[in-house]
Amino acid sequence: MRALWAVKLLWWSLVPGIAVFAAAAAAYRPDLMGPGAMLVVAALAVYAVLLWKNLAGARGMRVVVLHGWAALACLAALAATGIALVARYEHGIALDHGAFRAAHVALAAYGFMGLLAAGLSGFLLPMLAVAPPPAPRLSYAALAAAVAAIGLACFGFISLGAMLGLAAAIAHVVLLERSLRARLRSPLGPAFLLIRVSWVCLLASLALAALGFPGGTLLFGLLLVPGWLLTFLLGVLQRILPFLASVHASRTSRGTPLISALTPVRLLGAHRVLHLGALGLLIVAAISSEPVLARIGAAAGLAAAAAYAAFYAYVLLKVRSHGNAYPPSQPAPA
Repeated sequence: MRALWAVKLLWWSLVPGIAVFAAAAAAYRPDLMGPGAMLVVAALAVYAVLLWKNLAGARGMRVVVLHGWAALACLAALAATGIALVARYEHGIALDHGAFRAAHVALAAYGFMGLLAAGLSGFLLPMLAVAPPPAPRLSYAALAAAVAAIGLACFGFISLGAMLGLAAAIAHVVLLERSLRARLRSPLGPAFLLIRVSWVCLLASLALAALGFPGGTLLFGLLLVPGWLLTFLLGVLQRILPFLASVHASRTSRGTPLISALTPVRLLGAHRVLHLGALGLLIVAAISSEPVLARIGAAAGLAAAAAYAAFYAYVLLKVRSHGNAYPPSQPAPA
């Protein structure tokens, strides 16, 4: 990161922007949705510049870099479609709401977040498992199919785009599973359970879209957002966060805290049970239209979120206590 102030600016624009936009959307206040959306778009613009600088200066890892460029293009397009949708609500601009909404979802979930996650997975997951990366030629083919699928969905060919996207997602998962089977580290750890569940939800969401959304778009949305995106990020972050915290807390005079000491196993285990239980209950509730199951699932999801927040707090406190235990004048024991 070339500018820490830019990252802080991104944070302080994104978080209030999401809060304002979400509250205004829930209350159907188009006059407040606009300011919230502008804050979010401003944060995404800062992020886009930072990402562009990193990609432009990247050396090596061409598969990851190409995924990054494709994700960056989708980010620009999703910001444009999002502004258009907000303008329709606030100013009554005439546009095809259904087409713009479908394009916005495809660009956000499968385009920006999906391509970024897929590209980084080809590097991070083999690294975490001490495994060889997927074959570049096949990764390029999966990326090309994914980009074509997103383009088809954006221009209204949703079923065709979903079928091509499903083929690309299957290829992506097969490549990573093949890579993980050749790993040197065994076992993979419980975080990979969340990652694999997220892959199942990704494939299921694309299959539903290809079939014309049987069961409605609610089930599709659950599989896509909390199922695919959120579950994947939670699984990856619980492995990466302790590692990054250990690296940043490392000082020559203070030593390096062990990654295992920064990983609360029981807390993460409780989170995993709550999160997967919540996801399962919400999916069943969407299929059966049972509100009681939806409430129980939402409560379990809230408890899972609290457990994950406690995990973050645990890591931060451990890092801080490590620094306080060994001031610069007192080296840590070997």
